[in-house]
Amino acid sequence: MSDFAIICEFNPLHRGHQYLIEQARKMGADRVVCVMSGAAVQRGSLAVTDPYVRAESAIRAGADLVLELPFPWSAASAEQFARGGVAIASQVADTLMFGSECGDLPLLKKAASLAADETFRESYRQNLSEGVPAAEAYYRLLEGSVGSPLSSNDLLGMEYLRAIVESGVNMKALTVKRNGAAYGQTELSPDVFPSATGIRALWEKGDFEGATGYLPEGCARTYRQAFECGAFVSEKKLESLILGWFRLHEGDDFEKIAGAESGLCRRFCSVASEVTSLEEFYEKIRTKRYTDAHIRRTLLYCLLGVLPEDLSGVPQYTTLLAANERGRAILSEKRKSAALPIVTKPTDAPSDTAQYRLTEKLNRLYSLATERTETGGALLKKTPFIL
Repeated sequence: MSDFAIICEFNPLHRGHQYLIEQARKMGADRVVCVMSGAAVQRGSLAVTDPYVRAESAIRAGADLVLELPFPWSAASAEQFARGGVAIASQVADTLMFGSECGDLPLLKKAASLAADETFRESYRQNLSEGVPAAEAYYRLLEGSVGSPLSSNDLLGMEYLRAIVESGVNMKALTVKRNGAAYGQTELSPDVFPSATGIRALWEKGDFEGATGYLPEGCARTYRQAFECGAFVSEKKLESLILGWFRLHEGDDFEKIAGAESGLCRRFCSVASEVTSLEEFYEKIRTKRYTDAHIRRTLLYCLLGVLPEDLSGVPQYTTLLAANERGRAILSEKRKSAALPIVTKPTDAPSDTAQYRLTEKLNRLYSLATERTETGGALLKKTPFIL
């Protein structure tokens, strides 16, 4: 019996994601496990809808089991995101499968080895000190070292491979060449797999029907129900909260927060008093040194109190989000041997951990961002979707 794991966000799940699950079956997976981001995703934003809705869509698209990649790893750098995801995936699967633009596993293994080398890291720091933008410096150094262009999913795949080696887990890796729209592309075409960004852009305009054709049929129904009952997130609802939060604080209040180095949080507090919208806030905050994702993640960490040590290890537990009959069999087989607890209900999680404390804070923030404002404990009352 071969169990494949896919580390994912499904924000939202679309036909391109369904293709990846189908390819896992074709490449030998008897069962497919998705380790999926919870209420916050890697670029530092809140997920478009809650993890249980997205997990249900994964099961309807062909996955067997969905476990949560918890906060703060779900909203962290590629290195930390990969470390957290691999820690969970290795407990329930023998093979990690991921999509990449290059589709070249040996090339990605070479890149992973180079990125872990201290000489590479020193060259990267030198580029930053010379004023080269962070993302550009990283891409340029890696591409020069491996002799081939690399894109966002290539870099994430490289970090998965690095995490497997550095954690010492017994796990194979496979990659599938990514097809369809580029990461972050907003234009949608019926002839190619969409980007999640493009689908979200339609939803933000209130156009649910326009996105329906890009979603697997069963998933479209799941998302429609969430859309109609006001369960979608609107960042606009947090505008006053975020601007108010930083107007009422000083930069020094956040000096211990993860990612808050070099006066970034002082900049948050200063700019918040000069602008009247989040769009203007982000526009004024942007610098060559920091990527948009880094800025958004640090902002989220400030709101929720994430410290560097909260990201230094791996998750203390994971939560069951959805399963079918095959997925329940995986749980039955793996739960006794897994070093990392798999909890069925959020309220059963070990409450004495930093992970629980931060997840509870994130859930409270999330409840304020949905179109239909919910109580702070709404996500704690959710139960797994069982098909």
